[in-house]
Amino acid sequence: MTHSKTILVALATVALAACQTTERAADATADAAGDAAGAVADVAEGAADVAVDVANATAGAVSDAAGAVYNTAEDVFTDDPDVDAVALVRPTSAPGARAQGTVRFMDDDGDLVVMASLSGLAPGRHGFHVHQVPSCEMGDPDGDGQMEPGGAAGAHWDPLGTGNHGAATDDLDSKHLGDLGNVTADASGNAEATFTVADFPSDQSVAGHAIIVHAQADDTETDPGGTAGARVGCGVIEGRM
Repeated sequence: MTHSKTILVALATVALAACQTTERAADATADAAGDAAGAVADVAEGAADVAVDVANATAGAVSDAAGAVYNTAEDVFTDDPDVDAVALVRPTSAPGARAQGTVRFMDDDGDLVVMASLSGLAPGRHGFHVHQVPSCEMGDPDGDGQMEPGGAAGAHWDPLGTGNHGAATDDLDSKHLGDLGNVTADASGNAEATFTVADFPSDQSVAGHAIIVHAQADDTETDPGGTAGARVGCGVIEGRM
């Protein structure tokens, strides 16, 4: 009887030790899981902070293809006293959009000279137009219920009411006044271009409108937008005060 009790006590002791070991292992596993979750949360929080910093930097400053950084249109006016109007182009919310830079406008004896300095583009040609509304938000430019990045800028600027899409060099009555054709990006995604709109109407101003850079080339023929695709860059055009 005594021998049996001894065995039972021993078995109970072993069982208790096993339970304690299991409990300690469970506690250790829980602690490790908690630490891992905390580490993941820290990484996620850090990534979110970086994303916010990048977004703030993009919203607050624009680098043109030459490397100059501008925070406001006034910075460009100070840097270049000959400029009459300017747009700071930033990426729209379109997937993969990275277009940014500056577009300057100046009068040259009645002609409008447009100088674009852009980066962040896919190599090749990109439609480039002045649009009606000074906004780069999401919008429905065609009135068909389809919201588009940069769509709030509306359609091509057509104050003369021609109703025709054309090339930058076409006669004024054969195109929208905002039709500027294409810019061509090099292998690095940079584009430098100068356009001249001859005999620009003296009673019109590009200020108070928007400049749009598209994902694809403008065929300069097809109404209403030359099949130029998504709006990947946009800037509100501000005039010199």
